[in-house]
Amino acid sequence: MKTSFHRIYTEDKLELHGLLYEPDKKTTTVLAQVHGMGGNFYQDSFFDALAKILPENDIAFCPFNNRGAGLITTFRRPKSNGEVEYVRFGTSKEKFEYCVLDIKAHLDFLEKQGFTNIHLCGHSLGTCKVVYYLAKTQDQRVRSLILLSPIDMLGLVRMDKKRFEEEISTAEKMVSEERGDKLMPRDVWDEYPITANSYLDLFGDSSETAIFNFFNPKDKFEKLSRISYPIFSVMGKKDDSFVVPIEDTMRIIKEKAKSSPRCEYKILGDANHNYIGYEQQLADTILKWISSF
Repeated sequence: MKTSFHRIYTEDKLELHGLLYEPDKKTTTVLAQVHGMGGNFYQDSFFDALAKILPENDIAFCPFNNRGAGLITTFRRPKSNGEVEYVRFGTSKEKFEYCVLDIKAHLDFLEKQGFTNIHLCGHSLGTCKVVYYLAKTQDQRVRSLILLSPIDMLGLVRMDKKRFEEEISTAEKMVSEERGDKLMPRDVWDEYPITANSYLDLFGDSSETAIFNFFNPKDKFEKLSRISYPIFSVMGKKDDSFVVPIEDTMRIIKEKAKSSPRCEYKILGDANHNYIGYEQQLADTILKWISSF
C-alpha cells in the first residue's frame, strides 16, 4: 500500500489537505471521504480501518479536509504574485454552500489521479454536504453515495425550542449590529463555538442544511429526492443525534430518495455517532457495498 499527502486547490484558490491510500495494484475505484462538523481528514478512528481494508481489496481511500475542518482553522490561499494569504474558516465560520467548491476540488483531484469509479461518502454534517453537492451538480463521476450517521442539523438545534429561540434572536441581533463575524455567547450544543453569521447560515429558516429534516414531518426532502445515485446509509443504535427513532430515520431516507435506483441501509448494532468500537464492522460494511458494483 502507498500513502501520500496532497494539497488541492478549490476554484476560489483555497488550499485543502488530505491523504490518498492506494493499493499496490493500480485501481480506478476510490472512496472519497467528507468529514463531519469540526472534523478533519485524520481524526475519526474508523478512517484507520478504511485505510487498511480498502487498499487490501484493491480500492483506494481518500479523506480530505473541507473548509469546515476544526473549530477555528487557518487556511492558505496562494496569490498570483507568489504571496500567500491566510484566511480563517472552520466550524465557527462555516458557510455551508462552500461545500460545493470543496467537494468538487476533491473529485477533480481524484479524476486527475486516474480514478473513474468514485464512491462519495459523508459522515455526520458531511452527509448533508454530499447530498447538497450532488443535488446541485449531478456530478456523473460519482458511482454511489454513502451516508454515515445522517444528521438533521436543524432538528437537533430546534428540539430545545426555548434555547433555539434565544440563540436565533441573539444571532440576528449580533448581525444587525454588524457583529456577525463575532462568536456567539453560547456554543452550539455547548460544544461548538460559532459566529452569528454561521449560526444563521447553518440553523436559520433559510438554511441549506435542511437536507434530512426529520424534525419537520411536512418536509419534502427536496434535495434528497433529486439524488439519482445508489444510496447506502449506516447508523448505530447508540447514535446521540437522533431526532426520530433509528428505524424511522432509515425508513424516511429510503422513502424520500425517490430518484435513487438503489437505496439500502444498515443498522450497525450499538455503534455511536463516530462508530467507536465498531470501526472494523463499519469498514467491512462499506467494503461490501462498494464491492457490489
